[in-house]
Amino acid sequence: MSLRPLLLMTLLVTSCQGEAPPSGGVEELAYDGGALDGSEDDQVPDLVVEQGLPTSGQAAGADEERDPARQAELEALTAAYETMPIDDLLASMGLARDEETQMMDLPDETIRQLAIARLWREAARPDDGGAPRRRGDGHLEVRFRHLSLDDLDDEAYESVMDDLMRGEKRFPEGVAALDGERVEIVGYMIPEEWQRREVTEFMLVRDLLACCFGGAPQPDEWIHVSMEEGRGSPYFPFVAVSVTGTLRIEGIDDGAGYAAGCFRIEGTATEEL
Repeated sequence: MSLRPLLLMTLLVTSCQGEAPPSGGVEELAYDGGALDGSEDDQVPDLVVEQGLPTSGQAAGADEERDPARQAELEALTAAYETMPIDDLLASMGLARDEETQMMDLPDETIRQLAIARLWREAARPDDGGAPRRRGDGHLEVRFRHLSLDDLDDEAYESVMDDLMRGEKRFPEGVAALDGERVEIVGYMIPEEWQRREVTEFMLVRDLLACCFGGAPQPDEWIHVSMEEGRGSPYFPFVAVSVTGTLRIEGIDDGAGYAAGCFRIEGTATEEL
């Protein structure tokens, strides 16, 4: 897949910069204005966000009814992540620090905390490998793998993206069936637009670590979320967030006529997982 959404890369690089997250618990982070995409925006007032990441002994995101043996296993893995050599930790997740794919030289502590956050996210929302499931409220529980176009070869992929930019939707049947559905999906937030103290538009990416060590996401690996008129979202940094809303298959121009993205959500609610 040769498409390279440079604008997205700029946003991702900016979002990963800054001090390492706290070692655990909740810390108040003061935001003194300015858009997180690197632009200047003095319209955003002072903002306080909460950032909480799990550490060993802290069952963040854990279900109170989780099996004690599973709980102990998660806490043991969390403790191991806090001392494991960073390269070994990345390798355990199928990632690596190399010049070709690494977008940011993140501090080791940031890598550890993102890895721990991912561990608890997956425990809170295990994947059974099945098709999207309909919730009681009518929303489909969708995962990023349900949106993946990996089954297409490079030529077919780029053809689908080119056609999408011309207004033609030729997506595989399983993905196309999600167009217009009310969905709930979990990912990580990269803010783009603010209104007062809330985020009104943001990128939802599958995994912040994969973005930092796997290069910029391909068009099918992220979703542009625009909150409905009159709605906004708190900023959830470095932790998984559940987003509900209506999914649309729609070409997102990278500024050069190519597809930087192909999914949008008209968001109705967000919640830290």
